[in-house]
Amino acid sequence: MAYATISDLEEWLAPEPAPASAARLLEQASDTLDQALIGAMYEPDDPHVQDTLRKACVRQVHWMMERGDETGAQDDVQSMTTGQRSFTRRNGTGSGGSAAPRVAPAAVTVLRTSGLLTMWPLVIG
Repeated sequence: MAYATISDLEEWLAPEPAPASAARLLEQASDTLDQALIGAMYEPDDPHVQDTLRKACVRQVHWMMERGDETGAQDDVQSMTTGQRSFTRRNGTGSGGSAAPRVAPAAVTVLRTSGLLTMWPLVIG
């Protein structure tokens, strides 16, 4: 189930309308947020958490729309030319060669500032 509704997305995108694929995009964005929050501890029924997930979801969809790649199929494409097709792929991981992020920076900001996405160092000894 998506964390945001089409109405939430339309409110965020105003005055632009939501795309015809809004329901699918909201579902995909919610799945991406779930993946980003693996291991995070929160109460899903808490109104603050629900509001945070709604905000992050619409920002994720907006970012997916702006990238024009809702499936993530072009995550490793650095540049592309149409007409006689020319692609340049990103290098693997490493300095300067990591693939494009799957979570929108604005969605990460919402999750971090709300306290949902935190980093807890593991100290041994």
